[in-house]
Amino acid sequence: MSRSVNKVILVGNVGRDPDVQTTASGTKVAHVSLATSRRFPRDGGMEERTEWHRLTLWDRLAQLAEDYVRKGDRLYVEGRMEYDSFERNGVTIPTAEVHVRELVMLSSSSARTAAVELEEEEEAELAV
Repeated sequence: MSRSVNKVILVGNVGRDPDVQTTASGTKVAHVSLATSRRFPRDGGMEERTEWHRLTLWDRLAQLAEDYVRKGDRLYVEGRMEYDSFERNGVTIPTAEVHVRELVMLSSSSARTAAVELEEEEEAELAV
């Protein structure tokens, strides 16, 4: 039997503050735009191209994004691609987004604050 893999790894910069909402059942969901750039030779010079990725985070990751992720932060994310579409004015519009499974904050001052708070939470749980 053959296996298949749907895994995406991105390192980039947050384009805007997270858009966080709560579902009817009380589950948090956050949407974040992430920019990745690459440089390549073109016409005797170097050209830079930026790609934008839509990230979706659920539950605790959505809470983490709401509390600590801000525009300009550098993130490492792992997740899976999901494709969908919706219809607007009779036109079908395809969508693609990365459902994040792992998030590492790389360059934010908030990351240090988050790490300290997580350590304090773990210490408090161990003390109980």
